[in-house]
Amino acid sequence: MTRSQPLRSFRTRRREAEAENGTDSARRWSREWIYFACVVAAWCFTPLLRRLIDFHNGAFNPVTVTSLIPYVMLLPFAAFSFTTERRARIAPLFRTLAAVWVGTFVYGLLIAAAVGSLNAGIFELVQFLTPMLAGIWLAGQELDVRYTLRRVSVIVLPMAGIVAVYGLFQWLQPPPWDVMWVQGSDFISIGSPTPFAMRVFSTLNAPGPAADFFVLTILLALPFLRIRRLWAWPLVIALGAALLLTMIREAWVGLVVGMIAYLGLSPRRMTALPSLAAFALVIVVLVGSLPAFLGSGPSSDVISQRIASLGDVSHDESALTRQSEINDALTQGLANPIGEGLGQIGAAAKLGSNPQSNIGNVLDSGYLSRLLELGWPGVLGYLFVTLGGPIVLMLRLLQAKDVDVDAKVVGMTAVAMCAALAWGDAANDTHLGLEGFFFWLALGLGSLALQASRSAATVSETSKRLA
Repeated sequence: MTRSQPLRSFRTRRREAEAENGTDSARRWSREWIYFACVVAAWCFTPLLRRLIDFHNGAFNPVTVTSLIPYVMLLPFAAFSFTTERRARIAPLFRTLAAVWVGTFVYGLLIAAAVGSLNAGIFELVQFLTPMLAGIWLAGQELDVRYTLRRVSVIVLPMAGIVAVYGLFQWLQPPPWDVMWVQGSDFISIGSPTPFAMRVFSTLNAPGPAADFFVLTILLALPFLRIRRLWAWPLVIALGAALLLTMIREAWVGLVVGMIAYLGLSPRRMTALPSLAAFALVIVVLVGSLPAFLGSGPSSDVISQRIASLGDVSHDESALTRQSEINDALTQGLANPIGEGLGQIGAAAKLGSNPQSNIGNVLDSGYLSRLLELGWPGVLGYLFVTLGGPIVLMLRLLQAKDVDVDAKVVGMTAVAMCAALAWGDAANDTHLGLEGFFFWLALGLGSLALQASRSAATVSETSKRLA
């Protein structure tokens, strides 16, 4: 027997094992997956396209149909997903969460119609419900959960790297279309649109969503982050640097919350720990080297000052203002059990036509926003999904005896992403739009992890693994 024969035999056995366990299908990209990549690109780059169009036209446009592109592109997932075969593959937990989510926001729309804010209510309903379609589609995949995570990561992470690199260049030298956007939208809190002085928002429309996006993609990369995997380090370092430059403190803490959740729950926590320690060291070096890079400029130690302010909120003006808003909103929300209806908060409020509403256009808390809009019944449904869903998912994965290690790693990655969003919702609105898209993708991955039994997911020792 020649030396090449055992090698050919090994490869043959591996191909047979992969074919038996569905790995061959992981190598084939269906039209649905290619379309999914286009949808992710739309979420990442549509705001930049909008700014480029405004710059070409020479004027800032506060309202444009371009913003609806990602939502419209989600609609075909309904045709992909709502078949008998696909629905049968979705875990009962996911079905329950989706049903409660729909019921919660339909209730809010009915209240909006009653108070005369139907158009604004429909717009906000779209923001909350259409991202769920991507999660339903993902939860119904027949592909093994490990390969599903890989495929999602192969699509999302390179785009996240592009967004992060653009954000770094934006901080060094803001492009003229971004300068026009900052000036036209009257973003006072974003800083001056000059080099080293503006909060990074990259290809997205504001620093808050950009920060959440960087947090979620870093957490999505955790199962692949190893000391010897050189390709992962430029990616996570760029994401971490861009996250720092958004200056969004809640997102920084959200990343820590997500990493703690992953380390506490993932079966491969000890494998990931050295990599996370190295990542933390790199972030510390970046923060410490910024003053040396910028010299004595006014922005040289802005990141370290923001970090220091986390321990002294009593002297932080923005924190004090937010606390006042929270107290007022909580009092108003508790005084109105049925809620004001959808369309009273955020961008949707601009379409509202209810002169009785005095809530305002912006409120820095998703939980309080839902209390004001949805009242007591609606906020319970909202909390059931955003907090109860990930908690139940975590408990079922911990208790499951027939779910293998790889599937649990995927499931706990999803839980970590949901934990970061749950934290962020206390200070931002993190379950609609782009963040809602990733929230439902995380729940879709968790649903697949619950459905992965040991008999269906176990492969031979020659098959690929996450570790």
